Amino acid sequence: MNDLDNILTGLVTINGKDIWSEFNAFLTEKDYAHVNMDALMRKATAKDVTSVDFRERDGVQLPTNINIKLKAIERTLQFAIITEYEVERLNKYKDFVKMLTEGKLEVYIKNYGTYRMIYQDMPSNPEWYRCFGGHYATIFTIKFLDYEPF
Repeated sequence: MNDLDNILTGLVTINGKDIWSEFNAFLTEKDYAHVNMDALMRKATAKDVTSVDFRERDGVQLPTNINIKLKAIERTLQFAIITEYEVERLNKYKDFVKMLTEGKLEVYIKNYGTYRMIYQDMPSNPEWYRCFGGHYATIFTIKFLDYEPF
């Protein structure tokens, strides 16, 4: 899998661990979609701004200095793990999911930035494949809470 090593190494790190080098994991898309890009580029909703609503005036009165702050946002990402052996795939999958559920995650994605997230849910069952060249793969979706969006 040397070609994949050259392509996928360094693209995503979680808490300083390169997910390809450590778990043979990477962000993937199914059916030519762009679910990950949409989830990563979606801007969080702004928190409510304190306003005063005078009955005798039109509209509302806002503070002089409005400092917009963002709410936490859910981000659902699709991952894949690919290995040469079936048992290796299962072990790497278990280790990867365990790491995702151990607390705060600093997720760096090349060209996108760093996200501060925590695991929330696996909204659907993983899909298990025997694929090209006799390799084994699984594709799964994880829902995170980006608790400090930028």
